[in-house]
Amino acid sequence: MTDTSSSVPVNAVLSAGGLWRGSCESLPEVTDTNRSLSALETRMRRKIAEHSGLDADAVTVTVTPSTGDKRLDAQLAEARELRRQADELATRARASAVPLAQKLIDKGVSNRDAGTLLGVSGALVNSLIKPS
Repeated sequence: MTDTSSSVPVNAVLSAGGLWRGSCESLPEVTDTNRSLSALETRMRRKIAEHSGLDADAVTVTVTPSTGDKRLDAQLAEARELRRQADELATRARASAVPLAQKLIDKGVSNRDAGTLLGVSGALVNSLIKPS
């Protein structure tokens, strides 16, 4: 086996019956089908490695899934982006709440009341002010 690594984009298109069909433009002869995207990724990585004479661990596969329905794909992309934004906001909200929770507790406010003021539970306030 060769010691080089390779990064290969793989397209996965949903077909009738819920099967994912994997292919890559750079190696059109390498294809596979599986019910699971993660299993398809693993199988495609192995096939690409075999075809290229590489160790499977040296091959990085980036799967781009498509349902085959452009409108649905766009809606899914929007949902993923909204989820990413929500996660980012949750992280920022938590970081903002920590010093505020500590200030309230230092003023003698109960965890429950601090939670009410911050819009979270008293239990969360307790976890926010615990030393890491």
